[in-house]
Amino acid sequence: MNQRSNLPDINQISVIVAGILLAYAVSRLTSIPAEEVRIRLPGLLIKFNLNIQFLTIPIVAGMAATGSDWLIRTHPLWRKGFAMQHWLLPMLTALVLAFPINQLPYGTSWWLTFLFGALILMAVLLAEYITIDSQDFRQPIASSGLIAVAYALYFIFCLATNLFGYRLIFAFPSITLATFLVSLRSFNLRSPNHWMFLESSLIALVAGQIAAAIHYWPISPISYGLALLGPTYALFLFIIRLHQQSKNKYKFFEPGLIFVLCWLLAYWLK
Repeated sequence: MNQRSNLPDINQISVIVAGILLAYAVSRLTSIPAEEVRIRLPGLLIKFNLNIQFLTIPIVAGMAATGSDWLIRTHPLWRKGFAMQHWLLPMLTALVLAFPINQLPYGTSWWLTFLFGALILMAVLLAEYITIDSQDFRQPIASSGLIAVAYALYFIFCLATNLFGYRLIFAFPSITLATFLVSLRSFNLRSPNHWMFLESSLIALVAGQIAAAIHYWPISPISYGLALLGPTYALFLFIIRLHQQSKNKYKFFEPGLIFVLCWLLAYWLK
């Protein structure tokens, strides 16, 4: 069996990443007065500030999705069709990077985050490109790397949601949707020809319920993120082991160990 090694145009990746980072930089340099938006519902008042940083978030997410789509369609083995599965992680990466880039003050930490974000975006786009070809010898490494990045971003997303004190009405749907998308893409990377919507919905439901239950607990943001990462990743591995139909009696040991360790760490760091 011949092994292939296709690489994307580095200039194309550079244009995508530079455009996203430019949007971040412009949002910090542009000064537009924030406007408080109030939405009144029966028995509920929703308030949030509409500012340039808030408006930038959907813009960079859209740029990441369209940029990934543009890159994927240049692959020599790409067949005409939807490339939506390759949008999810670049979008999540752009969204998660918005938290530190918009919140950190200018200085060494901001520039290091800015440069690190550029490297992460490039790595995610490159890995998405590589995963298209199942005969590429780097494909297993790229798939495993994308899964690892997906759950690392998920942890940071949950941590930031708690750190910045978002109300439950915003935190619950955000974490539930993020869990669903991360699980869906992770399953797809393990089984490229299948979309496991039901299993991803189940994991998202569990994570959403846990997020709602511990939202007002007096715990640190790191503990909050670990408390959600543990069951989310453990359920992903548990379902993968079920589908493998292995007779190894220790096949569920790893998911259980990850779940216990994450919750022990969450309790210790509370």
